[in-house]
Amino acid sequence: MDIDYLIKAISRHIIAVIIILVVCVGGGFLINTFSAPQYRATATLVANMGTVGATSDNKYNDYLASQLLTKTYEDTIQSHQIAEEAKKMLSTSLTASQLLQKIQVRTDPGTLVVLLYVTDDNPKDAVAIANAFATSFVNKSKEIVHNSNVTVLDLANFEETAVPVSPKKKFNLAISLFIGLFLSLSVSLYLEKKRERKKEKSRLSA
Repeated sequence: MDIDYLIKAISRHIIAVIIILVVCVGGGFLINTFSAPQYRATATLVANMGTVGATSDNKYNDYLASQLLTKTYEDTIQSHQIAEEAKKMLSTSLTASQLLQKIQVRTDPGTLVVLLYVTDDNPKDAVAIANAFATSFVNKSKEIVHNSNVTVLDLANFEETAVPVSPKKKFNLAISLFIGLFLSLSVSLYLEKKRERKKEKSRLSA
């Protein structure tokens, strides 16, 4: 199949091509229009168990121990105990389970950083929930691990959270356009092949 054949197929079935493109791109536009925007707030914590005046070897051992504990901290932040503390701080009608559905916690391998994400349809609520969980966890961390020292590196802020993370409008439109082009080319080639077979069948039966 050469490019001339493809162009001929498209030109002969241009109406079908246009309809498919309009439907696909229109679908992407509707998804962007009716999808509620989601906002993500991020709070950053640092886990450290270092002691003042410790030797280099002890500091290194403390660092390794802290790295191992970041996974524990990750799970603890997502516990009902911390969620209940955050709920009290927020004075919200949401249950602890509902709050936990909004958060996601990730640790960066090789670091002592714990990232706390909250996704919500209201950027102010996302910031408030993220900061409540971060603060609640820091306040409770010493009860969970003796001599632990977890501090807040960065609280979530409204300025960064105000930009929605979904829907990704440009991405959705690009995907819709790609699907539309693929389908329209496929349909036009199918219709052209069908037209040629019908034409050949008519010629043989004549």
